[in-house]
Amino acid sequence: MSDPQPLLFGLYEQASVGCGGAPSLWTHPADERLGINTLRYWSNLARTAEEANLDIMFFGDVLGFYDVYGGSEAMALKWAVEAPANDPLTIIPALVALTERLAFGVTVTTTYEHPFSHARRFSTLDHLSNGRIGWNIVTSYLSSAARNFGLEQMIRHDDRYERAEEFLDVAYKLWEGSWADDAVLADKPGLTYANGARVRPIAHAGEHYRVAGPHLSAPSPQRTPLLIQAGWSERGRQFAAKHAELVFIAKSNPLDIRQGLEDIWAQAEARGRQRRDVKSLTVLRVVTGATALEAQQKYEALQSNYHLQAQLVSYAGDTGIDISRYADNEPLSTHTEGMTSYVMKPDGSGIPLTAGEVKQRFANVTRGSDLILVGTPEQIAGKIEEHARISGTSGYMLNQLISPGSLDDFVEKVIPALQKRGLYRTAPQSGTLRSRLNSEGCDRLPASAYGATFRFT
Repeated sequence: MSDPQPLLFGLYEQASVGCGGAPSLWTHPADERLGINTLRYWSNLARTAEEANLDIMFFGDVLGFYDVYGGSEAMALKWAVEAPANDPLTIIPALVALTERLAFGVTVTTTYEHPFSHARRFSTLDHLSNGRIGWNIVTSYLSSAARNFGLEQMIRHDDRYERAEEFLDVAYKLWEGSWADDAVLADKPGLTYANGARVRPIAHAGEHYRVAGPHLSAPSPQRTPLLIQAGWSERGRQFAAKHAELVFIAKSNPLDIRQGLEDIWAQAEARGRQRRDVKSLTVLRVVTGATALEAQQKYEALQSNYHLQAQLVSYAGDTGIDISRYADNEPLSTHTEGMTSYVMKPDGSGIPLTAGEVKQRFANVTRGSDLILVGTPEQIAGKIEEHARISGTSGYMLNQLISPGSLDDFVEKVIPALQKRGLYRTAPQSGTLRSRLNSEGCDRLPASAYGATFRFT
């Protein structure tokens, strides 16, 4: 049997008081998320992540309030459910300056951004970070976000993906196809910065966008940032198979994860890509202590600050279904443009959950769909090893229950236990984010990637 390979590990964050997963735990006495408006809060997390050699610090994001529950944003504000939502793109440059190796992923929607300004922004971030940037591609699911950008209603699910496809085409043309590799001369004696013959407009004219170009930024270390994607619907998996280099998974059942990844890998191979070109990170929450009893006591303390109503506000926003209007024995509607997979029973029957089943599912902090492990560091390391073996996931994204306590516990207690099993790197990585995730150490998209077809040759 071959020796175990180190897994990937990241830190999931949102620039919000009530971060996704268990948003009401900011009320815990030890939690410091009320400090999200300060650079001190973020710099402490980033420094801890860097010193622990985490692979990535990842920011989720939303562009509207969770206003479905009860028909208003009142409960979202009461519980700070993914609110207030500051802009992570303005936090990351500060953290890049404070770190040398830590990579950063950030969520940006294709539905409400424009590809031209988006491409310039990410090229700038890639330059400033020396290639430590990844883009989590989302199409957005909140109706409140649609209204914030002047739409009367949210664009339909599959239509959002079609818009995203064109958005990616424009971005690839700018990142990969507008400047040739030899365009920049930076020749002071020759009085020439770039050879104009090796920089070209993109002249894109499509259904949603008309972009002349050229790209305003010179080629950055990765050109295209590392591409991350989290959609798990049939259309989302198709999108991942075509574009994604890292898939973000909010599931716990290892067999379900394996099935979904096998589907994505098969579709990727049908496109000429390699299975190894599509990595994955599964959401992980950890409660640990020196003994099993101590870990259980920590969990019980969490439970006393966990509030079901806050979780239902989050669920309503994710699915677009106001669960407060349903009787417990009433099946939920499947007519939603939100996260439809959250509405269905997990047995594959195609039958929707009842409101009562949803409430039971979120009755305590360890329920729901995400992976939560409680135990000693050795127990948790063993469970991670077994889960990774069955699921095929490349690694895990730590979603803190208490900040920064959950990260501190993971770093101080769990990482050493993982290292004993060969599941966590013992030395820091360097180079661009993409080069760390592929066996060839390449900064650029592989030749088999769809985006590589747009290169200036």
